[in-house]
This record gives sequence, structure tokens and C-alpha cells, in this order.
Amino acid sequence: MEYIISEDKLSNVLLKYLNLSFDGFEDLDYTWADFDCGWGVCCDIYAIGFTLPGREHDDYLFKLVDGENYNSVGDYPEELMGELPEPCHDVPDITESRFNTIWLEDELIDRLINMFGGVDVWGKSFLNMFNQKYGTTATQIG
Repeated sequence: MEYIISEDKLSNVLLKYLNLSFDGFEDLDYTWADFDCGWGVCCDIYAIGFTLPGREHDDYLFKLVDGENYNSVGDYPEELMGELPEPCHDVPDITESRFNTIWLEDELIDRLINMFGGVDVWGKSFLNMFNQKYGTTATQIG
């Protein structure tokens, strides 16, 4: 049986499903993400990590990333691997337009695919839900 559902309704369904599936989804914490820079853990000025309450600070459910500069394995220039970069001293501004891509971690993407099918089915609705919830302007899922 095939159902047709509007993008707005699917956004609401996604939010309700995620709230039921992940305890604390409605209260996600976010801060600058980390990456392994070879000298330990470094602040990633190209990624903002979102975590569930009570989880480790680097156990990200997803990241909001700078789609042009983000590197998922942390292959960045040497200057980002020394002292804490200046932006990391402040709370990240998730409304900054350069943060235009949502990078889903395996746990989240697996649940969404198992429940709703491929990203082509729910991707736009997820972006809509996320942008409404956080006041962001993400345009793609990475």
C-alpha cells in the first residue's frame, strides 16, 4: 500500500518519531565538534556536534557542518591542529549560513532508513524539521 504525505506532515511525523526513539531528542546539546588531529582531540571549527543529554560530548547523533570546508576524517591544515582556534572559545552560532549541511551519524541514519526508507523519501522533510527547530538554513544532508 502506498501513502502520499505532504512534506510538512512528514516533518511533524519525523519529529515525533525521533522524540520517541531517542530519549532527550527534544533537548539536544550542541557545541563545536572534535576531530582526532594526531596529537589528541582538536576542536573542529567546521562542525557543530549535537548530542543527546547524558551522552559523552563526542557521541554525536548528527553534526551541522560547513559543507564547503568540513572533512569527515579531520584532514585539515596544520594551523587547526595546534592551539585552540579562536572560534572555539565561544559557543558556535548554528544560524551562520556556512553551516549548510547536516551530517547524520550511523545510529540516526539507520533508524530513519529502517522506518521511512531512503533519504530521498525523508531528506527534505528532515531538513525542514531541523531548520524550523533550530532556526538554521541547512540545505543538504551529507
